[in-house]
Amino acid sequence: MSNRRSFLKFAGAGAGAVTLGALDLSALAATSPSTKSRAQDIAILNYALTLEYLEAEFYTTFDSGALASKLTNTRVKEYARELAAHEQAHVEALKATITALGDKPVAKPTFDFSTLIGDGSSQNDQTFLALAATLEPVGVRAYLGQADRVQNADVLTAAASILAVEANHASGIQELRTQLGFNTKPTRQTSIAPQSDAKPTSTSVADFDGDFSPTPTAFWKPLSMEETLLIVKPLIK
Repeated sequence: MSNRRSFLKFAGAGAGAVTLGALDLSALAATSPSTKSRAQDIAILNYALTLEYLEAEFYTTFDSGALASKLTNTRVKEYARELAAHEQAHVEALKATITALGDKPVAKPTFDFSTLIGDGSSQNDQTFLALAATLEPVGVRAYLGQADRVQNADVLTAAASILAVEANHASGIQELRTQLGFNTKPTRQTSIAPQSDAKPTSTSVADFDGDFSPTPTAFWKPLSMEETLLIVKPLIK
């Protein structure tokens, strides 16, 4: 089965529009390096925007939202504040890029993090950083997975600049986790984080391994759009 057909089967195309939140994924299902176009660039930008909406809301929840009181370490709270600001800046940059190209940014979906955090009552500095260590590599690899499908040089530059920051986040979070004694594998080299060495192709969070070196790899392995959506779709209503 081709990637496109398997993606459509996963997303439920037979029931009507293929969506992720407010994002119609029909165009995304057919993106490829051989079909570069303005329309494909817009589709990829809206895919990236949806992922940035997710990250921005997650960090804001722990910075100034409902779970802000769960963080007690000064450095961890500063990380939550900085990452929330960075991800929101990414949201605004992507929206501005889409608008500049004459199109409309996809609306922010409704997120539900209960599959990761339950009711939030058990969250703390350690669990927050562990979740952040899971989210950031997904972002890095998701951007990388679309790099060869982008036509517009300005779009590619914007995406590359965000990818670099996401990689900085992943390394910074792991460095802090290591210093605080939370990272149990600070020398582990991996290009597939947060996926584990034992189950390297699994998209289930239950199989992930968020413990790895702050400098984990010379070359990240891209995540396909299908793999990324399998990871994040449970978090989007």
